[in-house]
Amino acid sequence: MFHAIEKYRTLSQVLLGIIGVSFVGFGIASFEIVRDNRYIVKIGDQVINRAALDEAVRNSQASGGSASREEVFQTLVQRAYLMEGAKALGIAVSDTQIKQGIVDAPIFHDEQGKFSPERFQTFLKNNHLSESAFMQMERERLTLVSLLQMLNSNVVTSGQAERYIQTQMAERVIRTSVFNPENYAAQVKAGDAELQKYYDAHKSNYAVAPGVKYEYMVVSPKDLVDKQTVSAEEVQAALKTATTNQKPTRRIAHIMINAPKSADAATRQKAREQAEKIAQEAKASPDKFAELAKQYSQDTGSAQNGGDLGALTQGSLPAKPLDDAAFKLAQGAVSDVVETDFGYHIVRVLEIQGNDAAAQEARVRQELQLKKAQQAYEKIREEIAEFTLNTPDLKAAAQKFGLTVQQQNEWLTQANAGSLHVPKAVADTLFSEDVMTKKHISEGISADGATWFVRVTDTRPAGTETLATARDRIRADFVRAESIRLARAAAQQAQTDLQARKAVTLAWTPEQNVLPMQMQAALVPADYKAFMAAVPNNGQPAYAVVERNGMVELVEVLKNNPLGGGQIIQAVRMQLAQLRGETVTQAYLQYLQTKIPTKQGVEKVNEE
Repeated sequence: MFHAIEKYRTLSQVLLGIIGVSFVGFGIASFEIVRDNRYIVKIGDQVINRAALDEAVRNSQASGGSASREEVFQTLVQRAYLMEGAKALGIAVSDTQIKQGIVDAPIFHDEQGKFSPERFQTFLKNNHLSESAFMQMERERLTLVSLLQMLNSNVVTSGQAERYIQTQMAERVIRTSVFNPENYAAQVKAGDAELQKYYDAHKSNYAVAPGVKYEYMVVSPKDLVDKQTVSAEEVQAALKTATTNQKPTRRIAHIMINAPKSADAATRQKAREQAEKIAQEAKASPDKFAELAKQYSQDTGSAQNGGDLGALTQGSLPAKPLDDAAFKLAQGAVSDVVETDFGYHIVRVLEIQGNDAAAQEARVRQELQLKKAQQAYEKIREEIAEFTLNTPDLKAAAQKFGLTVQQQNEWLTQANAGSLHVPKAVADTLFSEDVMTKKHISEGISADGATWFVRVTDTRPAGTETLATARDRIRADFVRAESIRLARAAAQQAQTDLQARKAVTLAWTPEQNVLPMQMQAALVPADYKAFMAAVPNNGQPAYAVVERNGMVELVEVLKNNPLGGGQIIQAVRMQLAQLRGETVTQAYLQYLQTKIPTKQGVEKVNEE
């Protein structure tokens, strides 16, 4: 399957969004002359080198994505195949089409809504692009758009959509009878022979993953800000060259619930409802905004900072509704839910910065400190790396550079790294041969805007718990599994009797209406399939045995409530057409992968 990036919902959006040139300022990939085999891979005539991959990763991060470097690379590979496929199909974009697109782009319009050559040239200058380079990049983007539009031009009839709605989406009226597995536990015999047999069949459940304990040191630009000095002369020089210091500036935080404009109506409605609840809570307790952002915000770039987006000038936010809301609020106030193309936002103004001379000077001084801190950060990273290479002592490095060595004394595995809040790049390095086996200090690891240096202090090899050491847990697992099996057997017997119109005494819950998506979220795939196959016929109910919330249930489906209407049918038609388009795109990509030659270069996806 295609590697998805959270911000984007469909295959087309992934492919266009990750590196496609757009007018939203997420950065533009640089062009280089490729010499010999200085690239990662060459697919047909499409070359993917480290520079292009680095730029694509930056674009993904700038747009709020959290895809790994490998996932971004795979997306570039998929795009390269499709670009070659477009060429094979004779898809071409003319200069006229490109120029018309530039003229029509609102970002290049003046206050009267007309194309401004000056704005276009400023855009090129700010992105270090020639006009011909920009034209070529737009040509590639529009070529890919044309191909994807062709692959996604599927037609689904109203009849097909309606059948899908009634069988897959219509509300069910059900009632259930619960078969509690605990009521069958006394029937389970759990002797030595039974436990040994269960253990032998489920040994993988008692595997012990390789683990490490380690010490680490982290350095980041924010740790160095207060150490930077800025002279009055530097501040005055910066004030003279500043072009935006007269604009209103505010420090802003937000909480975002993802719901791109391409999402279906149900998804967007669910996201809005979630955002409304969060907004209510934030308005009731504005001081808890940062906690709510960490808990709920799906903007991975700001959530861990309490939603803090930093100091922003008016007009600089990525969406106008967001900008309008942020610059109307009083300091400390929380907005209503704000809708943008990205989803739903709740905004809080943390600080309103003045524009008098003193405020401007303070702001410029802070910006210069941040800039110097970034420069100092780059320098200290190199110095620490060189020091630890020659002096393999993390504590000595910390003492020399004024940092702190911290200990991780809980066993870290690759499976629990997320729950321990260890960045993936750090966990991968800890389990590399050089660091885990040889216990060398790692090279600097870039993660979440900081650099980590780690050293393994203890290791635990992979293994399997024995029956003797894990006996109590194994017995509990066996009794539970057998109790569920017996409960299911009883429920299935009741189902058989009911289908045969026999009298069965059961305790039924009151009737309730459920949507398939509610059941899908609560059931394993096999049980959900059984539930969806239970369709009442000729006024007779249908039955399914499922396991939900740790209980075995006999579900009686009494009827399906009709669901329809022109808007619903049209929305489902569009959704089904999109799914078909993604299937066609996937099939075409697989075909291209068998036909187009590839060549590996000397560059690597990850630094070694």
